[in-house]
Amino acid sequence: MTLLMALPALAAGREVIDDAGDVVALSQPAQRVVTLAPHAAELVAAAGGLPALIGVSQGSDHPPAVSELPRLASYHGPNLEALLSARPDLIVAWGSGLSDEMHARLTTLGMPVFVSEPATLDDVLSNIARLGTLLGTRDIADTRVAALAARIEQLERARDSDPLPVFFQLGESPMTTLGGNHLVNELIRRCGGEPLLTDSPAVVPQINREALWLARPRLILHPVAKGPAREEWIAAWRNEAGPLSEVALAGLTPDLISRPGPRSVEAMAEVCAAIAKVQASD
Repeated sequence: MTLLMALPALAAGREVIDDAGDVVALSQPAQRVVTLAPHAAELVAAAGGLPALIGVSQGSDHPPAVSELPRLASYHGPNLEALLSARPDLIVAWGSGLSDEMHARLTTLGMPVFVSEPATLDDVLSNIARLGTLLGTRDIADTRVAALAARIEQLERARDSDPLPVFFQLGESPMTTLGGNHLVNELIRRCGGEPLLTDSPAVVPQINREALWLARPRLILHPVAKGPAREEWIAAWRNEAGPLSEVALAGLTPDLISRPGPRSVEAMAEVCAAIAKVQASD
């Protein structure tokens, strides 16, 4: 089944089901949209909704045009007074960052909320398509979805058939990773890697160096910006005594790998390139 075929069926008109399983219905295309998380702004823009975007959250910086928009939410939650003044006809929120109480309050005040919490690449594409329906820009959204799906399939076709053991290092001190079926682990698998130490029930398990060595990684990935920070991270691993000092290392662009949105495909390209480089050296 292709990624496009995997998109959920959408109801007729401007009615969709969001990632919380709730129906979001609009009487007309959304023309005043506010996003409450950086990834949500990227999804709205990808769906063709940048002209309708009137407010974003702290940390929103892509596409560059959103940097000029009013900040109507912080990491602590939305500014209710500012939202009331903005009069949005659609709010796109991150499910994990919006309390049930605030969700109910916003909808009671007449502000429809689309909860966006993509956990997979299919979810990312589906979010773009559903937002396109609410925005009345479905043609633009479908074109973007098709391009992203084609790029994903291209990257997958280039992968090696022999999985490479890969450790994703989220935090440095303490050292952590991402457990379960997190999107990052999906990207590693799609690129021909085998994500290590992901079977913990914790979302962000702590990993000690002995456990990492026993897992025998061939590659360690870490979200760290290019420049001094990335150089320091590499130097820290190379200065460690023991066999882990010889493992291949690759830094990833933090925003790409951390935001589940259209640029997750760019993150996948970085992951695939790092894995392919190690496999080519065998």
